[in-house]
Amino acid sequence: MKTVLNWRQLIPISITLMAMLCGFFSILVTMESRGLPIGDGGVYHRWAALLIMLAMILDGLDGNVARRLKGCSEMGAELDTYVDMTAFGIAPAVLIYTVMLAGHDANSAARTFWRVAMTAAVVLSGVVRLARFKARDPHRGQMGYTGLPITACAGWVAMLVFVSQSKPFERFSLSQGPVAMLFLAGVLSFIILQVSNVRYPKPTKHPALFIPMVVMVCVLFVPGKIPVYAAAFMVIMVLSYIMLGPLYMRRAMRKELEASADASKVTSCGQ
Repeated sequence: MKTVLNWRQLIPISITLMAMLCGFFSILVTMESRGLPIGDGGVYHRWAALLIMLAMILDGLDGNVARRLKGCSEMGAELDTYVDMTAFGIAPAVLIYTVMLAGHDANSAARTFWRVAMTAAVVLSGVVRLARFKARDPHRGQMGYTGLPITACAGWVAMLVFVSQSKPFERFSLSQGPVAMLFLAGVLSFIILQVSNVRYPKPTKHPALFIPMVVMVCVLFVPGKIPVYAAAFMVIMVLSYIMLGPLYMRRAMRKELEASADASKVTSCGQ
């Protein structure tokens, strides 16, 4: 069994490990906001959200680099699962839990129940999603996903937290009110779609989806008011992917069936 990795494999694995650190640092930054007065944790929450998005780009980049360099490895594929769970399962759950602390009734029994229930659902749905992906998909998503990718929910959480903690949208609290209900309804919908049989394309495989996402994440680090509007646009991108992704997969599968039927006819004629 080959255990020594060559440089072609080490480069994408290094990118994967950076994505893992981004997810871990997001958790640490979120925890740093605990105990601060209401409103003072916004900077920490924004950085936690940014680290999740940076992990998302690195997670998509490592696979592309591995295929370009012909440096795919079993170790890289295995590490990718741990990155997904840390950066897109646990880190968003911790961020949801902390953001829902804000508000005057943060310590009420009802608030505590929903904080625990929603974050537990995010983690459990992510674990089931990743376990099914590993057990049933030998193509590692290259032929599309069964169930919504775990990154979609992570992006929804990260970008709505970023927008709600940035000027001029600070009044849109994610701890209470109609925006909070929309936020949690989105999270609930995503965690159900993650364990569904709905088919979705792999975003990082399509430059038309991945490149704009990379550009938007880079814009998030630019000083000024532009990042918050870029984040809002990315929320729209996530919703568009969720609604249009299954339609794209249905069309692609129909074309594949038609191509197979045409090939079968040609074979029959040749016989």
